[in-house]
Amino acid sequence: MEKSLIELSEDYFKAAEDINCLIVKYRKQLNEAYMANNYLRTYEIKRKLSIFYDQKRDILDTAYALKNYYEKDRKMVLV
Repeated sequence: MEKSLIELSEDYFKAAEDINCLIVKYRKQLNEAYMANNYLRTYEIKRKLSIFYDQKRDILDTAYALKNYYEKDRKMVLV
């Protein structure tokens, strides 16, 4: 089964939503670790959150690039 670029971009947007769910989960855990003064756990969660934010940013960049891939060609033709 072949997918179009738009369909692939939708898959990437879905992956970004999945990572966002993980971010929400770990933000809650970070708050709990702060309240418990568990500094080691706080550090571990911050590291994970940093990785999740980087992954989400990369995934969204790819999703928008796939979604708008043909737009740059149309702009060139119109000029």
